[in-house]
Amino acid sequence: MPTIPSDSASHQARQRTNALLPGRWNAVRELPMVSHAHDNPELARTYDRVSDPQFEGGQRLVEGLALEPGERVLDVGCGTGRLAEWMATRTGPNVVGVDPLPERVALARQRAPNLRFEVARAEELGAFADGSFDAACLSAVFHWIEDKARALAELARVLRTGGRLGITTRAAELQRAGTLAEVLVPLLRRPPYRDHATREASACAATLTEIVTLLQQAAFELRELHVIQRRRWHPHGEDAVDFYESSAFGNLLSVVPEDLRPRIRADLAAAFETRRRPAGIPLLDYGVLLVAVHR
Repeated sequence: MPTIPSDSASHQARQRTNALLPGRWNAVRELPMVSHAHDNPELARTYDRVSDPQFEGGQRLVEGLALEPGERVLDVGCGTGRLAEWMATRTGPNVVGVDPLPERVALARQRAPNLRFEVARAEELGAFADGSFDAACLSAVFHWIEDKARALAELARVLRTGGRLGITTRAAELQRAGTLAEVLVPLLRRPPYRDHATREASACAATLTEIVTLLQQAAFELRELHVIQRRRWHPHGEDAVDFYESSAFGNLLSVVPEDLRPRIRADLAAAFETRRRPAGIPLLDYGVLLVAVHR
């Protein structure tokens, strides 16, 4: 079983990625720390219940991979296994899912006991031999990966020559254009959060230029790249918070100390409520969908 690196190893991984990418990450900041320790059974179950947007985006991504019956597919960041189960209806039981969150892998194994699911990071795919897969997908996960160069190198290794890679992710230059940033950033600048926020609430998103550069360096040829506007509706502000917090496996509210988390949760839900329309609360963001081929 691949091991999960320590915080020190994660810090070194971020430095390796930064060294590959000039500009924003080197000169301005390091990547924000993303912790897997905040996840719990309740968040995993909530994510399984509210993750229709990720599932539907994953289905669009898989369409671009043009999977054939019998092909071997690796689902990186498989979560609770919804997309892997759906892909298996096309390929047969040749789909393998990996995710660093044990609670979500446990739900995936319950959902699809005929498929293989492992607890592993994208940067650590040592359980799989070279050229093991015909295709791999990372649906709504690449922006959470700290050492992107290492992850892509591992994906290049486990994919056969000509194997396809599909990714849906956030782009760093578009994050502030979404509803979450419009609501959360001003909130974190107010007391009592202003003096206690430990970091910016952000994933390890890369810019479009950085993503393309990393793919090229890992011997992938980009075939498609699309920027997609995504809009979804929630009935209540609490539902919007549940969606974002479970999607971030606990990293959203952890930007403030534990004693302030109930308060920021309530304030965030109230801020979403101010955006209510007759159909509910609209949430808007922009994502990237790409397909590449291993050279």
